[in-house]
Amino acid sequence: MVDGEARAALAAALESVLERMFFIDTGSAAGSEVPDGEVPVRARLTFEGDPPGWLTLEVSPPAARSIAADFLAVDEASLSAGQVEEVVCELANMICGAALSRLESDSNFRLGAPGVLEGRPAPDAAAIVGSADLGNGILMARLKFQAT
Repeated sequence: MVDGEARAALAAALESVLERMFFIDTGSAAGSEVPDGEVPVRARLTFEGDPPGWLTLEVSPPAARSIAADFLAVDEASLSAGQVEEVVCELANMICGAALSRLESDSNFRLGAPGVLEGRPAPDAAAIVGSADLGNGILMARLKFQAT
């Protein structure tokens, strides 16, 4: 698999999922990261297949709350931290599935259950990175394939 293909698949998955499932018109945020002063909401899931790997999603807190409120059709003020985390986990699941289906449409993948990721993971230069400007924050996805 070529990195350019994976990068394009991840970008298309971000745009598609955010627009179709969350009704968010994304802006380009190439190279942008969640600012150091913010503690983003993070989710990670692993997947099995050929090749196996993982996806990590980081979302700025204001954007995560807004996404969760819209997805759950509730007032943002009534959201619990757990609800926001659950929606970010589901978003990671959707993005990962969409990216993998674009890349390896004839392969079978099994996605693990997404979970909240504590702390800031060390950057992995081999990960494919995609990001989007959501207007009220940054969403960043890192997709990593493991050598088999």
